[in-house]
Amino acid sequence: MITSLLLLVAAAAAGPELIPERDADLVGRTAPSFEAVTLDGEAFDLDATRGKPVVLAFWASWCGPCRGELPELSKLQAERDDLAIYAVNVDRDRRKADAFLRQVQVDLPIVWDNQSLAMGQYDVLSMPTTFLLDAQGTVKLRKVGYSSAKGLTELLAALETL
Repeated sequence: MITSLLLLVAAAAAGPELIPERDADLVGRTAPSFEAVTLDGEAFDLDATRGKPVVLAFWASWCGPCRGELPELSKLQAERDDLAIYAVNVDRDRRKADAFLRQVQVDLPIVWDNQSLAMGQYDVLSMPTTFLLDAQGTVKLRKVGYSSAKGLTELLAALETL
């Protein structure tokens, strides 16, 4: 009885380790590879984007802050030909993504992750979540959320360090 109690106390003190702490953050690590299809029906392979910095912006049709972030990312893409920005949509129903895109001006390739495979690999828990990858595919920034007051400030600062 005492042995069982001691084992239980030791296990509780150790705490659950679902994801090892060293693996919880992708920053500084090689970005997980994934393949998908764009809403235009084109094949997308993240590995094929190597050679220039890449922004992956995860979004959903129900995401209010995404309505502000995606147009700003579109403007940034228009200004920077040394950067590739992909908007990764996680809606299961394509019609919801299409309705969003009819309302919000987005001129970016839309990668459709309707099975949430990339979302899971990148441990995306809320929208929007944006990643900056350097030309070699290393994650340099993970940013969760968007505010119109800050805009793309953090992303732009991270781009300056590349």
